[in-house]
Amino acid sequence: MKIFQYILISIAILLTHNIANSTSPWLKNLNSPEKQEQMQLRWKAYGGEVDLKFMYKKLSDMKISVSPEPQFPNKHWDFNHIVYPISKSSQLELQMPYGNIEKVTSGLLNVDSDFSLTHGKTTIKVNSFKLIPTENPLNQSDIVTFKFIDQNNNHLFTIDSVHIEYDREKELLLMSNMDLFATPELAKLLNYPELSGQVVGQIHTYNQLQVPENAEKELLGSCVDHPVWPPQGQVDVTLIDIGSVQWMRDIGTDKIVVAPSARLKNDGTADVPWYSKFSGTFAPYNNDQHPFLNWAIYREIDGRFEQLGYSGVKHAFWTINSNCTINCGNNHILWLGCEDVYGTGNNDSSGALGPRAEIEADTGYWESTCSFFDPGCIGSQTTGSNATDENRLVVYNDDLTDVNNSQMFIQAWYLIRDDVNIFNTMGYRTISPVDNGNSWSMNAGPTFSQGAALDNYVPPNTSGAMQASSTVETGEGQFTVAVKVIDLGGGSYRYNYAIENYEFDPRFISYHVPLSTTAPLINPVFADPDHDIANDWQFGQSGNMLNITGASNNEQDWGMLFSFSFTTNAAPVPGQITIGAAHTPAIPGNSSVTANILIPETVILPDEIFKNGFDRRIDFED
Repeated sequence: MKIFQYILISIAILLTHNIANSTSPWLKNLNSPEKQEQMQLRWKAYGGEVDLKFMYKKLSDMKISVSPEPQFPNKHWDFNHIVYPISKSSQLELQMPYGNIEKVTSGLLNVDSDFSLTHGKTTIKVNSFKLIPTENPLNQSDIVTFKFIDQNNNHLFTIDSVHIEYDREKELLLMSNMDLFATPELAKLLNYPELSGQVVGQIHTYNQLQVPENAEKELLGSCVDHPVWPPQGQVDVTLIDIGSVQWMRDIGTDKIVVAPSARLKNDGTADVPWYSKFSGTFAPYNNDQHPFLNWAIYREIDGRFEQLGYSGVKHAFWTINSNCTINCGNNHILWLGCEDVYGTGNNDSSGALGPRAEIEADTGYWESTCSFFDPGCIGSQTTGSNATDENRLVVYNDDLTDVNNSQMFIQAWYLIRDDVNIFNTMGYRTISPVDNGNSWSMNAGPTFSQGAALDNYVPPNTSGAMQASSTVETGEGQFTVAVKVIDLGGGSYRYNYAIENYEFDPRFISYHVPLSTTAPLINPVFADPDHDIANDWQFGQSGNMLNITGASNNEQDWGMLFSFSFTTNAAPVPGQITIGAAHTPAIPGNSSVTANILIPETVILPDEIFKNGFDRRIDFED
């Protein structure tokens, strides 16, 4: 009976399923006599192959096994493929005016398969499945969202964050890097409630494309004057969402890897290059310029703001160009008004993740030859990050579950060359991580906010009596100093400073806070993202100055937040702190930089010192 129902549902969907989605601005505004005809034409995708890539390590951590087993068990999950043919009798219909993919309007793809998922004594055998586009994509930036329905009409996965491409030469439709989200139904079938919402793999499809006889394959006219490169136009890309936040796998017994999805939009007046690394030399910079996505986790604890971990950089390589104001068909350029998405699986790609240290953050410049990906300096990629933790956001379990945590955040940031505003290119959500035993739920909050997560600790440009924030433009990168002061009573004050280096490439190596030599320094705390106490910066007092000094093996690079706290008996007053550069800056005056911020009052009367019971020493409390 279920098989008969499955056939009837498939036929009904194939014949009647019609996807509703709004028309992109570029198409609404296009003044062309053949526009209506081009919008009504339907391109058809059929046949080809589907490629499943399961996250075997993550599933293994959850005590879920996949059959067939991975061909390369010691390599990253994206090296392992389960490939099946797509039935030629099934097809998708697409609206593709002028060769630009607007939406999937109807249809489905049928696949005969042979894989299974097992948890405990329960096995789900998938002998066939169909990919059915939902009525509306999950997000405005997505061109399509699919349901993965098995032969028993079980909705096992929701498929999102598609990268979709029209290969004009070969007349192929490629849909790649789509995240496989486990559904509540799959979680129930496997008796594993925490599985619901977990990304457990990726899926890719490759279809032949039947082009309508009267179809225009490219847009002319409004694209004659594009691309518009800086400085003729202004680069202003905004981060518009962090969608999913995922635990990707365990690292040993005490750490995990975390990755988000990220969505962006070109809100500027310039088109933005999006060329894959090692793909050639292109305008406007005569290189393979592309953005660099990075992310980090923060917490507020005991009045302090700390960074718990940070990723390397994910080298962008492709933009889907959805909801565009102008769409000229090249997916290696983010056209005006266009949106793009990278899923969590994509942001765990070994071949795309590299170290931060190679990027000139202030300029957005990166040299591909002789880079991390090209150690032999041959001008092409020969290596990538390892399968587990290299260039990932790795965070300690104990930091995530500390009962003293008051708030936690994940932040993502696209570093883009010539972007006029780095702060609308970054954004954050709250997270509430839960250790489920064999898995983690990150529980992203409902509200996405643009800007730095540090803004939630002390709002930008605050100048109050007990808290302040100052962002400084040095001429070769920006940084922010934020401070919260807690009145402990009895004339004692707790100072909590957080300093985030956004893009100052010479890095930081020391902080200098005015503090009278007669003022006590009680319970100083330094916090950086690693757990290596051997490289913690050291506190010292000299000449009415508190000096917090680091070593060459722990410089504060771009995208890193360090924090420090101490108690003293001096009340907060407006003042200035000085930060020392670790390397010779391009601008000579930047060997030390300053920020106007609250500091301890430096004039303290002797009788006030001793009546509070303080002596003139550094006191590290337990």
